[in-house]
Amino acid sequence: MPSEPFLNKEISPDGVDAVSSISAIAYGFMGSQALFAALELGLFTTLSQEPGKLDALAIKLRAPVGPLKVLLSTCLALRLLEWDGERYSNSSAAQRFLVRTSRSYVGDYYLRQVSPLLYPRLPLVRSLLRGELLEPLEYTHLLTDPSVTEEFVRGQHAGSLGPAVILARSHDFSDCSRLLDLGGGSGAFAIEAVKRNPNLSAVVFDLPQVVEVTEKIIQEAGLTERITCSNGDLRSDPWPTGADLILLSYIVSCYEQETLRELLARTQAYLPSGGRLLIHDFALTASRSSPHNAALFLFGQLTASAQTQAYTIDELEGAMQEAGFVQVTTQPFLPDLTFLVSGRKP
Repeated sequence: MPSEPFLNKEISPDGVDAVSSISAIAYGFMGSQALFAALELGLFTTLSQEPGKLDALAIKLRAPVGPLKVLLSTCLALRLLEWDGERYSNSSAAQRFLVRTSRSYVGDYYLRQVSPLLYPRLPLVRSLLRGELLEPLEYTHLLTDPSVTEEFVRGQHAGSLGPAVILARSHDFSDCSRLLDLGGGSGAFAIEAVKRNPNLSAVVFDLPQVVEVTEKIIQEAGLTERITCSNGDLRSDPWPTGADLILLSYIVSCYEQETLRELLARTQAYLPSGGRLLIHDFALTASRSSPHNAALFLFGQLTASAQTQAYTIDELEGAMQEAGFVQVTTQPFLPDLTFLVSGRKP
């Protein structure tokens, strides 16, 4: 394997730092693969029971000692593990989010969606940028195989449950009677919202192949009497009627400005007076350089939607106001990742 770029004595400390920063970017894919490998092995779940030495871990995980030692060192460098000189243990972040039995576990999001579906498609974005793309990059084309769709939706469910809990806990929906979750995917946001609001019902609207999986998840949650599903293309097909609260989560960043304007115009026309619209999505600050993880994800989202837009929060606020919404406010939601923009119809 090629070594680190040669640094001669004439390079200043600033130059060394610059090369190191660039190398960290180039090697970033190795870190993500180390995370996926550790999750596949069950490393974090095993260490959640008790710290372990290398040889004992190799036996428990049925992994060869040499490669496992390298993986453990990589996870130490990534601050996913800690080491006292003999025994390895989980970092606090790994213990909370990467242990399968944890209520905050998000590992299946990485294993079922990011690793098998988005990661291998990233070279397509380079083809898109070179103007050499041979296939359309749209969710409708990504989700044509039932088994792929099932993995994608269930992976998204694992990643959405935490944010859905936060939204349900932090917002008062007592003045709302019915939620329309447009492009609602697994139904995670609808599930958590109705669980915490006994007077609220919901309908999840998404592509037909997605809804087939969503209905299973809602049934597993025991909420079929309060959450229904409807299918279609949210850009062109009729929406289920009767909602006074609309959620667009991880949706508007998938579409160009004209589609965004059309969607917001439809939501404004649909809602009754006093009805609420919530947009939860990846967005950037005015500098367009942050949040860091939001900028990275938007690049990755091009694998599924060539229309992906890097909207700023000011642009989203302005689009809602232009559509006629009032009391438009924005707040950070998932740290270094998403924002929540809300407004009401007069």
